[in-house]
Amino acid sequence: MRNDPAPFLHPRPAAAKAERVATDTLEVCLNRLGEFEIPLPIPVEQWIEHPLGFEFGVEDLSRFGDGVLGGSLVYERRIVVDTRVASHEGRFRFTVAHELGHMLMHPSLGRVFLESESPQDPRLQHIERQADRFAAAFLMPLPLVMRELFHICDRNRLERRACIVELLCDSPASEWLWRTRFLPAITRRFGVSLSAAVLRFQDVRLRGDRQPFMPHAIARRALKARWQRSPVPEFRIVEGKPVAADGRCESTLF
Repeated sequence: MRNDPAPFLHPRPAAAKAERVATDTLEVCLNRLGEFEIPLPIPVEQWIEHPLGFEFGVEDLSRFGDGVLGGSLVYERRIVVDTRVASHEGRFRFTVAHELGHMLMHPSLGRVFLESESPQDPRLQHIERQADRFAAAFLMPLPLVMRELFHICDRNRLERRACIVELLCDSPASEWLWRTRFLPAITRRFGVSLSAAVLRFQDVRLRGDRQPFMPHAIARRALKARWQRSPVPEFRIVEGKPVAADGRCESTLF
């Protein structure tokens, strides 16, 4: 991964700092471990302790209040995650990485940071959003995400360039690709939740483009519970293209 930028994707300006810190932290891990390739899913809960040197624990955090999922105890150099989260792999890993983000990006802003299911204090929304962006960037490095996008295209016999461009569109074909091919593969490969993957694709752009890689409309639908229960449009792949079951090409660009 060293000095291997994603060929097409880059973070939106608001996410640039979190992206930079996450990339630098991954480089530190590789250097200290003497490795050149990042394993997937990234073993964040292991790397917190070694090589990054923080303490890590899974425990009952009810002493901090109702709904607390994780915490960064800055002066103790300790990250903790509530036992309720441990059984949900994607959420667990994202919470761990989120707290690591606080440790690395916000040590001068507080002694304790707590992630809670309760509504956020408006004064803390900026740093909480920044920690979320760090977590997404740390768990889903852009060069590896781009590589996986191409692998998904190849496995499904999709024409790479046209498929990547189609994903940018709010079309039936794009939603079918995201829903049945790309999001399931990305969440499995990187060990993240659906919401984490959506956050990541909303925060990155094609180079030279101002629009998010995942269209806002598709992202909004993806985060609604009923999206998982609603019928999936029927498409099949013909000559590298998503084609509706009735034989029509419903793509915007193919």
